Amino acid sequence: MNHPNTTTEVTHQALLTLIMPPDLADPLTDWLLEQPEISGFISLPVNGHGGEEHCMTPAERVAGYRKNQMFQTHLSLEHAQTVLDRLKHAFNGSDIHFWLSPLFASGHLA
Repeated sequence: MNHPNTTTEVTHQALLTLIMPPDLADPLTDWLLEQPEISGFISLPVNGHGGEEHCMTPAERVAGYRKNQMFQTHLSLEHAQTVLDRLKHAFNGSDIHFWLSPLFASGHLA
């Protein structure tokens, strides 16, 4: 039984994930809020393990992880590509890692 507000199949939808150092979180928050394709997003602190040690501080190498901030937003694949293109221009040269994943289903549990 499907709830009327629950979508079981979403076509051409994506989950855009962005990972960055904490000092980019506030500027990226402001930037994301200005994007008309983005109706909302989540952000949370995360720890990055592995990766390239030369990018880590000595304290991060000893601890075995790097503190980061993660943002995720759900949007159409077309809008995700548009946002990524703008993001690459606006934050060129910054240490932002991204991935774009297909979103097969989304909705609210009721």
